[in-house]
Amino acid sequence: MKCTSSPYPFVIIPEYYYICHMKILGIMSGSSLDGIDLALCEFSEGKDEKVSWNIIKADTIAYSGKWVSRLRSLPQSSAREITLADYDLGYLFGQIAKEFVSGEDVDYIASHGHTVFHEPQNKMTLQIANGSAIASASGISTIYDFRSMDIGFGGQGAPIVAILDRDLFQEYDALVNLGGISNISITNGEKTIAYDISPCNQLLNFLANKKGLDYDKGGHIASKGRVNKELLTKLYSFDYFSSSFPKSLDNNFIKNNFIPVLENDSSSIEDKMATVIELIAVSLIDELRKNITQTKGKPKIMFTGGGAKNIFLMDKIAKLGRNYSIIIPDESIIDYKESLLMAYMGYLRVNEKTNTLKTVTGAQQDTTGGAICLIK
Repeated sequence: MKCTSSPYPFVIIPEYYYICHMKILGIMSGSSLDGIDLALCEFSEGKDEKVSWNIIKADTIAYSGKWVSRLRSLPQSSAREITLADYDLGYLFGQIAKEFVSGEDVDYIASHGHTVFHEPQNKMTLQIANGSAIASASGISTIYDFRSMDIGFGGQGAPIVAILDRDLFQEYDALVNLGGISNISITNGEKTIAYDISPCNQLLNFLANKKGLDYDKGGHIASKGRVNKELLTKLYSFDYFSSSFPKSLDNNFIKNNFIPVLENDSSSIEDKMATVIELIAVSLIDELRKNITQTKGKPKIMFTGGGAKNIFLMDKIAKLGRNYSIIIPDESIIDYKESLLMAYMGYLRVNEKTNTLKTVTGAQQDTTGGAICLIK
């Protein structure tokens, strides 16, 4: 089903070559529950298979308080409640998407959905926001369920961002996303590796909620605290940090293991936040030192995700990582790189190209994941 030999959109420039051209809306809902991220992306590709891209427009639609509570409670809910949420969220995504792209000629929606369970050790993952519901509510063909194929072949199903980093951000030595979970992607020669490093905004937002805030803007609260070395040791004691990749963190693992450590500590919220900042920064720098090979000059590390806007966190990373060039890109990339990722994975899926790498996830083979609900 490649653009040059199928009914999918393409443009012909006779004197040069065929160019595949698509507009895909990427939708992402992360573990931090800050909202539904949408990015309408444009991809063009020539016979040399080099892909050019552009984010046409992007936005975040905040979840209502009811949806935040509902999504947080789903891991403990019944099968019926989870199924209802799957369809309800799908219809919500579809309606929001329809309004967002009104007047645009969109080829596909590519939706990550919202993760309820991620247990690759049990060959299982679940991202809700039913693809058929999205397609029917929006009237746009929808690609979804991007992780299951990789898990079926023995992979972690995560991180999936490596394909985007390898193909579209080749100028960087490493790419770090500071979202609900901190993760990294590194390409050394022909091999690309990527994995989750540590909890990130999930812990910081949990602590900010104790102050009646959604998040700690700029790291203002954390900057008033002091690192509790005993608490830091407890947080850093989980086997996950010493295990080798491929590996990934599950939201429920964080909730059931890291959160209780914070709850049972008597430190102030400020000190807990400062300690979590230390955990995020120290664990990241450790991974950079272990996995980045020698480069000419300072290795270039690009940061995205909400954590890239946390001034206190980024200052800490810069101090610990003086040997690295810390790069913070345009705000649209900081905020919507994961939505761009979903759009790109959708683009690869409809063109029958690999969108999940075995070197990253530990699967038996590279895979082309994603189910498609076609609107004709």
